[in-house]
Order: sequence, then structure tokens, then C-alpha cells
Amino acid sequence: METTLPESRYNIVLNLPVKISYRVLETYLQKKLLGKVLSKGKANGSTSDTARIQKIALERSSLEDFDLAVHLQLKMLTTFFRDKEIKMVVHLSLAFREREQEVLVPRYKLEGENNGWLINTAVETLINNFLYSKLKEKMKFDIRPLVAQKLEGINKKLGNGLEVADGINISGKVNEFRIKEVIPGQKTLLVAVHILGNNVLNIHKIDL
Repeated sequence: METTLPESRYNIVLNLPVKISYRVLETYLQKKLLGKVLSKGKANGSTSDTARIQKIALERSSLEDFDLAVHLQLKMLTTFFRDKEIKMVVHLSLAFREREQEVLVPRYKLEGENNGWLINTAVETLINNFLYSKLKEKMKFDIRPLVAQKLEGINKKLGNGLEVADGINISGKVNEFRIKEVIPGQKTLLVAVHILGNNVLNIHKIDL
């Protein structure tokens, strides 16, 4: 059975606050979702295309009980609303489970930005169906695979010696990289990171 070494066995114990701009997260969402077609299931098991995501913007939510606001502009593909562009805001609350290293969205709220009850109701139903079908289990996002991938790249560089200045490099290994807390701010997402490792600073040249 594998046991966890006490922190005293490491010569690097680092608690590092990391700020991630909402603009960075916005760009990530745009790469993932722009052009995405939202479909609606039918009773016979088939699906029909309902809308296409045209624009996405992200900012701090103005609602007290929510953290982020995702602004969506959709182009409708249904016969009744075909080619009509509509806007919607999805307010999200964030939660973080340190042990599981998971970011969750336990609650969300939809707001229409369009004139007309019928359009807003249709869009809210569409977005609700999309969130329920595509982002199940309260929209959990497991950070561990991403961390493992990045950690492998970092350790590869440290194994070869990571140059930090002319004639100076760092070698060794990062043994653990864990997120301790996720705090939404006004313009950035603050991520508290805990790092354990064994590293050596190597000096190969001294210029006086």
C-alpha cells in the first residue's frame, strides 16, 4: 500500500496563489463552445437542431448568490424562430471539493435578454435541456487529469534541468501539485495551489 510521505521529506513546500483572468476562461469557453449546435430530443429518439452558439462572454455575476455570468448569443435554427438571434445570461455558482479535486456548479440561473415572453421561455427551456444533458452530475470538472498532464511536462523539463538564468538551472521533481481552494473574484479566479517537491539549484557559471 502506497503511503504519503510527510512534508518534511520534501525540500520544496510551496503555497502559491494563482490568478486566472476571466478573459482567459472566456477564451477557453469560446474555443470549446463557439459554433456548437444545441439539439432537442424527440419522442421517436431522433434529434432536431434548435440553435447555434454565436458569441460567448464571461464576467463576474451581478447576482448575490452566484459567482460567474456567461453571456450567450444564439442563432435559432427552428422553423418558428429561424435565423433570429437571441441573448441569454447563465449565472453560475461555483464550489470546490479539495479531496476529489473537482470544481462543481451546484446551481445556475437563466435570464433572457430578449423582448417577448415566448422567446425567453423557449430559450430557457433549450438551455436547461442542454445543461442537463451535456453537463451532468452537477457539472463536475475533474482537475486531476489536467494536473497530471501538466505535471508530467514540468517534471520532464526539470529532469533535463530547467534554466532560470544564464548558467543557472533547477533540476529535480515536483511530487505533488494540489489545488487547495478556488475563490471567484471581481475580474479573476484565485486558485490556491499546494506544491511539494525535491529540487536542486545548479550553478554552472559565475560572472563577476
